[in-house]
Amino acid sequence: MKDGNILIHYNHNIATVVFNDLAMASWAEIEACHRVAIVTHEVLITPHGHNRFDEHGKKALFGRCYMFMDAQDPKIVRIERRTA
Repeated sequence: MKDGNILIHYNHNIATVVFNDLAMASWAEIEACHRVAIVTHEVLITPHGHNRFDEHGKKALFGRCYMFMDAQDPKIVRIERRTA
């Protein structure tokens, strides 16, 4: 996205939006911990290449951490479905 926000796609039509202002507010922590966010043998694929940990790649890893499968104690708060 031209505004610095990025959209992360997962399987099963699930996505996460990483807002640039939130990422920038957390940038010091992202810089310090971004390598911890990728699992062994996992590949991060971005438009900039595979496992490229530039600003875009670091934002993608940050956003991926919000995916429910990474939560320590997940609790579903709301399920939204598109109506036909």
